[in-house]
Amino acid sequence: MATQKQVAEYFNVSDRTIRSWSKTPGFPKSKGAGGYDIRQVVLWRIEYLDSKCRARPDPAFEEPADDEKELKLAEMRGKIRKAEIDIQHKEFDLEVKQGRFAPIEVITRTLEQVSVAIANNLDSLLPRLKKARPDISQEELDEVKNIIAVSRNEVASIEPDLSSFNASDYAGGYEGAEPTQDADPSNSC
Repeated sequence: MATQKQVAEYFNVSDRTIRSWSKTPGFPKSKGAGGYDIRQVVLWRIEYLDSKCRARPDPAFEEPADDEKELKLAEMRGKIRKAEIDIQHKEFDLEVKQGRFAPIEVITRTLEQVSVAIANNLDSLLPRLKKARPDISQEELDEVKNIIAVSRNEVASIEPDLSSFNASDYAGGYEGAEPTQDADPSNSC
């Protein structure tokens, strides 16, 4: 068991912070004169920090600060953010040099060539089929035509899936660069 002061010292915060924490739902209750069970407070803090990563910050857990301290913190955050952006730029440059990204024009041109080649093959399929099997029935030909039509319609209706797109993934990179097939998907944010 630990007193409020001991809990504050353990977490390296002020007594006032512990009082603020104690008003939060889920914070372990004091066991009278015995104080707090430090293990329960630690478990609670871990759960809170885990949920904080997934949610907006709770002002009840922020230390009150004066304007000068806030200004210094803001400057430090700015420097850290600038360093993070510099790192992202360098990582993106490295990925471009390693061939993991390609200009969008190259990718678009390649896809256009693939679609033209597929369309030509589909157009020549029926004459080749008739030549290879002169006894083919009209029902079988109609079935092949239907499959070709469905395939063309499916290709025509393909739209990019932007559900997993995160603009910040490319914030440090070159405009118009896209990941190539060799890119490692485990390196994403």
